[in-house]
Amino acid sequence: MPTPVKPKQATRADVARLAGVSESTVSYALTGVRPIGEQTRERIFAAMEELGYVPNAMAQALAGKKSGILALLFPVGERGFNETDFEYVQAANEAVSEEGYQLLLWPNAVEDIDSLTKIVNQGLVEGVLLMEVRADDPRVDVLEQAGMPFCLIGRTDYSDNLTYVDADFSQWGPMAIRHLVDLGHKHVGFIGIGDELVAAGYGPAVRTESGMKEEARRAGVSLYMKHMPATIRAGRAAMTELLKDNPEVTAVIGFNEPAMIGALEVIATHGLEIPRDISIMSLGLSEIAANLTVPAQSTIGVEGKDLGRMAGQYLVARLNGDTKSVLQHLSAPHFVDRGSTASPSR
Repeated sequence: MPTPVKPKQATRADVARLAGVSESTVSYALTGVRPIGEQTRERIFAAMEELGYVPNAMAQALAGKKSGILALLFPVGERGFNETDFEYVQAANEAVSEEGYQLLLWPNAVEDIDSLTKIVNQGLVEGVLLMEVRADDPRVDVLEQAGMPFCLIGRTDYSDNLTYVDADFSQWGPMAIRHLVDLGHKHVGFIGIGDELVAAGYGPAVRTESGMKEEARRAGVSLYMKHMPATIRAGRAAMTELLKDNPEVTAVIGFNEPAMIGALEVIATHGLEIPRDISIMSLGLSEIAANLTVPAQSTIGVEGKDLGRMAGQYLVARLNGDTKSVLQHLSAPHFVDRGSTASPSR
């Protein structure tokens, strides 16, 4: 069977031949560098439509035209990219697509300021969504200095004049502790993200853990903290250490999606039953992610898809010239009981 021939992509030269003009005239029609007659312009755009010709986005941007491209900055290398993160990104993409924009995922590290500076100064993107926001995030300064419209999914410690959507993480930890205290738990383990991210000021972790520690102290709860990489193997190690070093633990709170999968595996191999022998709850999991494990996990969090969609809408509002109002939204958490917590039996 012969190999199918890939259709040839139309070029600017093809457009020029079909329209009966020079390639430079096609360029003038696209960039507006020189005036051309209206009839000539109409022939050129009719030829483009007939051939399915799409102008190069970089050329359009360098010519001062809108590229229709937005960037979502998500440093994937820091803790990976999980099912819950995908809900934020998918919802943001749907929101901007409805307004005619394309959203590109840019996975560079937070500290890669040189690359960020280059891409915003070249004019290849019209706006930016920023995820995994630090308490003091250097990317914000770059975007502000470049005059680039942007919206944070998260917030810094100095966000009064910034556009953002975020979860009120300061409530997550206290809500989790109060729920477990009401059930009678006094010894609680915690499996969070790596120490390096907490030390770097990763907003969700810092705000969640600060409130959790204070509520545990107030309630007289012993809290055993484990900060681990975002891997299943790390979760196995964390849970093994908790069961060995702190056998009095009767409940575990997770804020590390992959690690909690490993933790559940270890609980099962030790012959412990959830929630009879040990209670489990996770923070920030999407409904899909919470129901992927056995058993399903009770959660505290927000609707990621709602925040992602709102962030896309806020960014489009900025692109449409809304610079007078401060667009901000802080979402309160809700508890979803999936049966993985109960009163301690020991």
